[in-house]
Amino acid sequence: MPSDSVDGNVRSRWRGYAQLLLIAVLVVVALRLARAPARVEVEVGSSAAVESGTPTVRTFDPVVTEVSMTVELTGTVTLADRVSVMAEVGGRVTWVSPEFTNGGRLAADEPFVRIDTARYSLEVQAAQNAVAEAEARLSTQPGPVSAAALESARTALRLAELALSRTEISLPYEARVISADVSVGELVGPPELVGTQAILGIVYSTEALEVNAPIEVADLAYLAPAVGRSARVSTVSGVHAARIVRVSSVLAPRTRLSTIFLRFPAARRASSLPLPNTFAEVEIEGPPHRNVYLLPESVLQQDDAVWVVENGALRRVVPKAIGWTSEGLVVEAFDAADGIVIGALPGAREGLAVELAGAGS
Repeated sequence: MPSDSVDGNVRSRWRGYAQLLLIAVLVVVALRLARAPARVEVEVGSSAAVESGTPTVRTFDPVVTEVSMTVELTGTVTLADRVSVMAEVGGRVTWVSPEFTNGGRLAADEPFVRIDTARYSLEVQAAQNAVAEAEARLSTQPGPVSAAALESARTALRLAELALSRTEISLPYEARVISADVSVGELVGPPELVGTQAILGIVYSTEALEVNAPIEVADLAYLAPAVGRSARVSTVSGVHAARIVRVSSVLAPRTRLSTIFLRFPAARRASSLPLPNTFAEVEIEGPPHRNVYLLPESVLQQDDAVWVVENGALRRVVPKAIGWTSEGLVVEAFDAADGIVIGALPGAREGLAVELAGAGS
């Protein structure tokens, strides 16, 4: 066999041994690194520290207080009543206010339709003459018959004057016009005179505006007594003061919700109030809850439970929740011992020993 071939085989064999040795060394180093102790940092709440196996926690010291909850509802502006405008006396229309049209505003006690007064003025004059004649007869022929005739004449005069006053149509309250159907020259009057043409238009009083808002039975119980309680109503026209005037006597069959009805102050002008069928957001402040805690969200654990530190160990408490505010959860006051743990606590369990890093209110 040639010597060059023998030397090549020997070198290949030693190269293989060296590779196997290197692999074995790498395996040993890897095993040692895998078994080396690791340094683990655990964060507890907002100030993580685990020293000697005992976690350090920060706590919150709740203060007994009283809190009023705001009940927020969504409702609709509606009309409790509408009024049909009709003439009480017959005659031709001589004038119609430009405000007596769809969307118009009618001032209280301001005429918006006038009827021809000629006939009624003549009837007043005739009644005045009859009174004067009865007075003269009584002065020359005193007695019960003459006195009765005078009283009858005076009654006829008052009726004639009343009919004359009704030739001007007005309303005793501020109103908005839903629809109007009358023109100058048109014959108007009571239904027995003009039939179905008696209705001149449809209007509503600003006092007839209501806000209907569905409400949970539990919220209604919290507001009790609800009638008379003040509220804020927000619509596209602005924010309005309102007051609860009544509560529905039955629940809605599908939703099982009750309904509250709110009215606006009578002094508000029609131009400042929302229109019917407007959506509204309603806020009602309820009576104060006393002997409660206001807990920040940072202390709440799973299922709205909290960890309380008592004698250096954890105790789990599930407070009785009343409701949420913008500042946190309102709960009935309970024994908070040395404070309520702030933040999450990995590995927390009943009776776990902890150290206090500090307390705050």
